[in-house]
Amino acid sequence: MDTRSAPIDPHPAGEPGNPDKYPAGAWPIDTPGGRVYAEWDDHAPVTREGQLIFFFQFLHTGGRWQEFLRECPLTYTGNRGSGAPRVMGTILLSILCGHRRYAHINGVRGDGINPGLLGISGTVSEDAVRLAMGRIDENAGLDWLSNQILGSISPVLGLPWILDIDVTVKPLYGHQQGAEIGYNPQKPGRPSHVYHSYFIANLRLSLGVEVRPGNEHAAAKGLPGLWNMLGKLPRHQWPTFIRGDCGYGSESIMLECEQHHLPYLFKLRHTARVKELVIRMMHQGALWQDCGDGWQALETTLRLSGWTRARRVILVREIPTRAPIREAGKPRRGKDRQSHLPNAQGPGWEAQASPWSGKISVLVSSLDIIAYPARVIPRFYRERGDAENCFDELKNQWGWGGFTSKRLAPSRLMANLIALFYNWWHLYLRFYDEEHHREAIRSRPMLMHGVGRQVQSGGRRTVKVSVLHEKGDLIAHAVTRISNELHVIRTITERWDTEQRWSLLLTRLLRRYLGGKWLPGLPPEAALLLSG
Repeated sequence: MDTRSAPIDPHPAGEPGNPDKYPAGAWPIDTPGGRVYAEWDDHAPVTREGQLIFFFQFLHTGGRWQEFLRECPLTYTGNRGSGAPRVMGTILLSILCGHRRYAHINGVRGDGINPGLLGISGTVSEDAVRLAMGRIDENAGLDWLSNQILGSISPVLGLPWILDIDVTVKPLYGHQQGAEIGYNPQKPGRPSHVYHSYFIANLRLSLGVEVRPGNEHAAAKGLPGLWNMLGKLPRHQWPTFIRGDCGYGSESIMLECEQHHLPYLFKLRHTARVKELVIRMMHQGALWQDCGDGWQALETTLRLSGWTRARRVILVREIPTRAPIREAGKPRRGKDRQSHLPNAQGPGWEAQASPWSGKISVLVSSLDIIAYPARVIPRFYRERGDAENCFDELKNQWGWGGFTSKRLAPSRLMANLIALFYNWWHLYLRFYDEEHHREAIRSRPMLMHGVGRQVQSGGRRTVKVSVLHEKGDLIAHAVTRISNELHVIRTITERWDTEQRWSLLLTRLLRRYLGGKWLPGLPPEAALLLSG
């Protein structure tokens, strides 16, 4: 049988080459709405976050982005490095888009407009960002970010303000440095990091965060970062007092505050001696003061066995209401048993009718008794609960719950970067709502999302923004008005330094919070600028 084989080509073609990035030409597509033609276009500069151009205008007018990059400790040697502006610009875009993982950074790689608006040639990959965060010296990086955070809000701190301190838990699911098992009420036994954080009350602005291993959740572990942060501020910019929950009501923390001459307002745990105080005060029939909003307060002094001195304490309860009588000797169960204290009825009190059956909170404070009488203390402490809203927003909407790396230092740097960008964004929102704090889950779709297309003709760049929000007309009018205002401020303050321009912007943004006061250091023409 004659078998013939095909001749062998002396020059094989090799593997097929990579296809073009996008196929050329248009092709027909039949849809329920009729036939259309689809075509790929990888050359037109577009972005999904078209309204960021106005946020960048705000940063440029206040000089924050230039100041941020000028002191950045990230450096590269040679001509093949990514460069600090590109790395930080990529991180900013990623955080503003609500990303929580380094892998999500690839979602901004195709943005063809916003990197150029930040003055960078393009974004970098997730791996470049990871390596860059590892290149930054931890001490230098944390000091740089602390200065940036304080610099963006320090002009306002000359007025009376309250400092909220609290700690939150970040569960971990890998082999990270500092992943230790500690207090974790949501996921017991899960390794974690803890975030010791500091906020300006009412404004919901962060003053910094200290990330520590999961077994260092005790409130005292966050004090070094607190005193380091306050040490960078002149004494007249220190808070009127600091607030914290029962984790801060310990002798060591209160003694340290007293040594720094910083008043405090903390909550005490319901220890045996504290319960004895409550029973004794109710047995004496002391007169409770009405605090408004359905609360009453009673002031006294207390010195626990581990305290070095007697301190002012305030008992707080809701206005008494007659509660249903339970059977004698019937023990309280579960949460009910933990959240109630006995009143002055003594043994067998459960069987007797009582005009009150509820929880009494015990607060300890070093505030002046004349300036801060007992009737105003409960309101000040209840407002501390707003710090929990900051934690919820930063962890679930701004990335504090993510951006985890194997080393602890990059996690610390990223947490403070997020806090800084969070402050910038919410200061920008004050242009549109001076009375309320708008969370990112609502503010981003309104003031960031929108298709942006860049057109260049005759040396002029034009970014055309299409807002897809339901209230697009209202948003467009508001953004146009604010953008024109920023343009006027930028034009008139061109010869001002960065501190003066930023103080002017803060005076404009926080005018309701400032109560009509002017921040110091502004030139005389600032009054004419804002009044116009």
